[in-house]
Amino acid sequence: MPLKQLEFFFSTYQPRTKSSTDTVRAAVLCPLYIEKGILKMLFIKRSQTVKTHKGEISFPGGVKEDQDFSLEATSTRETEEEIGVKESDITIFGGLDEVNTTTGFLVSPFIGAIPHPYSFDLSPDEVESLITLAVDDFFEPSNKIDFYYFNGRHLQPQLAFNIDGHIIWGATAKIMWRFLELGREHNLFTKTPHHTLHLAS
Repeated sequence: MPLKQLEFFFSTYQPRTKSSTDTVRAAVLCPLYIEKGILKMLFIKRSQTVKTHKGEISFPGGVKEDQDFSLEATSTRETEEEIGVKESDITIFGGLDEVNTTTGFLVSPFIGAIPHPYSFDLSPDEVESLITLAVDDFFEPSNKIDFYYFNGRHLQPQLAFNIDGHIIWGATAKIMWRFLELGREHNLFTKTPHHTLHLAS
């Protein structure tokens, strides 16, 4: 099963780290589950009332707080607060490479599994809806799109996906790309994808 392969791999994977100078530390959970034999990833669509990244698709997570004994604890606490998945129901496999955001956050992603089906409880202040996508769909070349972000001075090309009308870009796309890259390189999925990744931008 792909979850067992992923758990074994990420339990020993050493994530690449970045300098945390002048950045705010944050963490996200990349929640996986199996539905009808298909490996799926869960995302959230952020509400219009959050301070940053309004309406964007992201992973559940947030800023590290003083009571968090680790960034992993941040990822599970925030996931429970945002979508109602209890920390005790989350199985963390390990960490993924850190990613900077355009808004000054240094994000530590954690790969893990959640039960399915699950009775989610969304925080209306933070989450508009849940989005679940098959991991295999990210390998389809037609789902990678040209995307540009205006940073206030000029347009910047961004790695991005458009899957079933859901636009995933920025730090979330970078995290997903690295997950896919490692999965392909180490044959972590049930079937080796036929498509080679040409995602780096």
